[in-house]
Amino acid sequence: MGQITELVRLIPADPGKPARKEAAASRRMSLDLALHPSTWSAEQADETVRRYTELAPVWDDERGGYRPVPLADALERGGPWPQGLCLEVGCGTGLLSGLLHGVWSEVISLDLTWAMLSRSTEPWRIVGDASRLPVATASARAVVLADVPLFADEVVRTLAPDGVLVWSNALGEDAPHHVPIPTVLAALESVSGESWSAVTSHAGWGLWAVLRRNG
Repeated sequence: MGQITELVRLIPADPGKPARKEAAASRRMSLDLALHPSTWSAEQADETVRRYTELAPVWDDERGGYRPVPLADALERGGPWPQGLCLEVGCGTGLLSGLLHGVWSEVISLDLTWAMLSRSTEPWRIVGDASRLPVATASARAVVLADVPLFADEVVRTLAPDGVLVWSNALGEDAPHHVPIPTVLAALESVSGESWSAVTSHAGWGLWAVLRRNG
């Protein structure tokens, strides 16, 4: 397995970290998908749309304060960044999209749930499934997964050879879609047959990693 470099934490965690009642079940599902992406089903997709349609009206108010913290830290310290298309997968209401424009001039934001996506003001928005990304092979210089399940085969297919995966869990190891960084790295290496490396750190309640091919 490629090298994982952990940077020192710069942003402390405040007290009062929220606990999500659905987190444990979602983590089990996300780990299973990272290891076995073919288990993703139409029923799971429908349930995801149903749940996030309910959450859309309150999403920014309930989660707007803490979700940007780890991603902002990743973008500050995880570079260098190859320029070109950035694909934001699971963009939701666009809460984090503005951060990406500070790094990439071309950002396409994708989400499975129209009720979330319709609240975003991003100019380039697509309703789409992370298991079947609607972009050409090797077309993206960055794929951003902020609290989104990992479909490693699609990430590898979509990224250009010098592209990066930006991974963020706003509640760290307690996040509903958290997958351990060594597992993320191993999944990318297994699918691609190449060596990858990661830089990672904690920030606030969350954690992040930037992963890229070696060589």
